[in-house]
Amino acid sequence: MRIVEAKRSDLEYFFEYIGAQLLENADDDSPLFQPISKENCLVSEQFKAKFRDGFEYSLGEPGWRKLWVIKDSNERVVGHIDLRHYSEEYKFHRVLLGMGVDSSLRKQGLGVKLIESVIQFCNKTSSIDWLDLNVLSNNLPAKNLYLKCGFEAVGEMSDCYRIEAEAVSETTMTLCTKNYA
Repeated sequence: MRIVEAKRSDLEYFFEYIGAQLLENADDDSPLFQPISKENCLVSEQFKAKFRDGFEYSLGEPGWRKLWVIKDSNERVVGHIDLRHYSEEYKFHRVLLGMGVDSSLRKQGLGVKLIESVIQFCNKTSSIDWLDLNVLSNNLPAKNLYLKCGFEAVGEMSDCYRIEAEAVSETTMTLCTKNYA
């Protein structure tokens, strides 16, 4: 397994992987990890466009996106982590993080390695001071991973989403990537 910064040519493999991940979001036996209903657990053209378009912008420009993927020995994408620019002005020093790992490969340290890769990137990038993320509050494995990697929970929005008539809360977490000592 290796973590590589994705190229445009990796996107179709990435979309296949995300499609499989989203099918798991519709599974009744696991906690939701995306705030979408079960019938909408598919990779939309809008989703694909956001990733494709993100490759067109330079770091710091509105709309930019960086993507790293885990590839197995067959070059199949089995995990990812992405960073994206906030759309609001004056948030250029903060980025949003999203990530996932194929369910068959979880609890093997791959999530930690993905986060470490992104922290290294942010440490080398003078314009990025903060990593932010939102996680569905009922997704305890993900929350525990982020806490283990140094993220701090800074708030929870109760009843943030209504998915199939159920209230779903969301936790906001953050990590400072710079040492201000």
